[in-house]
Amino acid sequence: AVRSSATAEDGVVSSFAGQQETFLGVEGVEALLRAIEACWASLQGERAVAYRRAQGIEERGLAMAVVVQRLVAAEMAGVLFTRDPLSPEPHMLVEASWGLGESVVGGHVVPDRFTLDRATGGLLDHRRGTKTVERIGTEQRPVPAERRAMLCLSEPQLRDLAALGRAIEDHFAAPRDVEWAWAEGRFWMLQARPITATGAAEREQVRQEEIDALRQRAHPRGTVWARFNLSEILPEPTPLTWAIVSRRLMSGTGGFGQMYRDLGFEPSPTLDAEGVFDLVCGRPYCNLTREPLLHHARLPLAHAFAELKADPRRALYPTPRLDWWAAPWSFWLVGWLDLWSLGRASNRQRALLPHFAARFREELALPFVADLRAMPEPSTLADDALLPALEATIERTLVRFARESLKPTALAALALATLEDELANVMPREVAIALARELTMGARLDPETDLPGALRDLAAGRLTRGAFLVQFGHRGSQEMELSRPRWNEDASALDGLRPGAEPAVPSIEARLAACTHLTPEQRPLLLPAIRTVHEYLALRETAKHLLMLGMARIRAILLELDRRRGLHGGIFYLVPEELPRLLAGEDLGATIAQRRRRRALALGLECPEVLFSDDLEAIGRPLPPPTGNGGGEVLEGVPLSGGIAEAVALVLEHPEGVTPPGEGYILVCPSTDPAWVPLFVQARGLVMETGGVLSHGAIVAREFGLPAVAGIAGATRRLRTGDRLRIDGTRGLVSRIETAS
Repeated sequence: AVRSSATAEDGVVSSFAGQQETFLGVEGVEALLRAIEACWASLQGERAVAYRRAQGIEERGLAMAVVVQRLVAAEMAGVLFTRDPLSPEPHMLVEASWGLGESVVGGHVVPDRFTLDRATGGLLDHRRGTKTVERIGTEQRPVPAERRAMLCLSEPQLRDLAALGRAIEDHFAAPRDVEWAWAEGRFWMLQARPITATGAAEREQVRQEEIDALRQRAHPRGTVWARFNLSEILPEPTPLTWAIVSRRLMSGTGGFGQMYRDLGFEPSPTLDAEGVFDLVCGRPYCNLTREPLLHHARLPLAHAFAELKADPRRALYPTPRLDWWAAPWSFWLVGWLDLWSLGRASNRQRALLPHFAARFREELALPFVADLRAMPEPSTLADDALLPALEATIERTLVRFARESLKPTALAALALATLEDELANVMPREVAIALARELTMGARLDPETDLPGALRDLAAGRLTRGAFLVQFGHRGSQEMELSRPRWNEDASALDGLRPGAEPAVPSIEARLAACTHLTPEQRPLLLPAIRTVHEYLALRETAKHLLMLGMARIRAILLELDRRRGLHGGIFYLVPEELPRLLAGEDLGATIAQRRRRRALALGLECPEVLFSDDLEAIGRPLPPPTGNGGGEVLEGVPLSGGIAEAVALVLEHPEGVTPPGEGYILVCPSTDPAWVPLFVQARGLVMETGGVLSHGAIVAREFGLPAVAGIAGATRRLRTGDRLRIDGTRGLVSRIETAS
């Protein structure tokens, strides 16, 4: 046996199992020398390098030794965990199969599994495996039928193996993952290393930490956390991204809070540091106790806990209301002034509508782009200039520019509500809302920021990839996440583009002319309101496009710092206050590894979209299974874009590396960002787990003329690729007509 023994192997966090080469059954001097050379060289193999980068392991000081051992001619072999990583109980776990252990560790068989009492080695449970092949020397051969169903180990053997495990654990004073073999009538211990697989106890510890943190944040009268808004564009932030976005963009003193002040609101000072979002199991949730404080520090605005508990779906798109019972005595003395300030905020926003779009394009956008272009390239900066450059870019982008670039979204919402109100004067409100959304389809985006149009041109060959990347290379998948590459770093997501039918979106006048709910005299009166909505929907996309220029610059500075310290992406697991220590030469590798591991554990916990402070044990509780096994299942969500379509489902968790089918489909996904847009070209409809009327997916769907529905919890679990769906974007219904075969 010729085996690797590298300096980074078999650690508490990273095992490197299978990442470097092992050769079994080597015979003869020449074969032995070749195996040693190949094993040695595997330290720099593509697989090992990729693994180290993913684990954030420092490249400096790496070295490889090669171990040459007599190969134990195992009759059966396997692994022993002295602490079962799958159970919270302190049991041992054994897996075994015939022949050499490579069949078990390489996943070639379903081994026998035994659960043992730690103290006695007594058999607590077992599951017979399917042991179809065995490795003997250099040969892999089928296991005879009569031995496939036979358990490899007897109870006396299991007790002996448990005793060996206890001795090994006592020696190292910690649980161990042991590779063993049975040969010549006894057990041989081949290798013992720390258990790096996530244990049930460790998962439970993280779960309790998450619950305890939320319990401390809960209001005595109850708090509701809901996954919406920010979670659509930043679903699973890394620690550095979350620290920067939550403190500098979404806080009361960040761009988001500053925008609210500009619009006439008076956010509470308690939001200055933390904003209204909490990180729950690695995912942003809006804290509906703090969210009303964005509007005013003193007004008794609140979300009704009991009402949301009775219908949790309402928490995904909530509106706070005045709660007179929660008002302090001082409110009854001077509260009328605070109520007046809400009206002032509404008037201030309406005053912005006629002129803000022009001001943004002429006075705000151009200076921001000029400032970014004037900044030196990060690669030209000295070490001590990187952090000042980072701070200046964050301040310019996420505070000063975001303060303005977020306003088009708020003003688009106001313009849409105004249009709905005008229509509701002459028809039922439900009809008015549906008609308003239909009339706002097809907003023409600014040509220089029209990403969907550029993707169509790229797919049709009207635009070269080089020209596309010049204009849109700073965009990409999950572009609010600073650790994610942009298209000008990795353009592979554009490889599967194929031309589709050009969207035929009628003009506003044509839509009005076809509207039977309006008289000929009423139709032209609505044109100004409709055009205002279109203008701000387009401006919203322009503002986001420019904001992403700043985010790309922030990422570039962080990547340069990451490169100089050889972290291979590990910098995104630090927080801003640790970056000076990194520059000073401190080794933060252990911190990075620990945060990677904890984040993975947290994201592995199931968590409902709406969480209530009186049921925090819902964290980690399995979500309800999908309902309905055949056709006829109807899922109700939030209507985003009107129309009806029928097609097979294409269910995806992420867009990377996907080649869409040739015929039309209904795209089902968690939420969307620009990386999903190539998949819109062939789509006939859109279903998202999260998303609002002004979300990226909704806007692009309306531009493409696609019916769209959001708010379908667990859609990517409940629906399967190949299911035939019927989507009603007007009523927000998704019907599964037939299931995939």
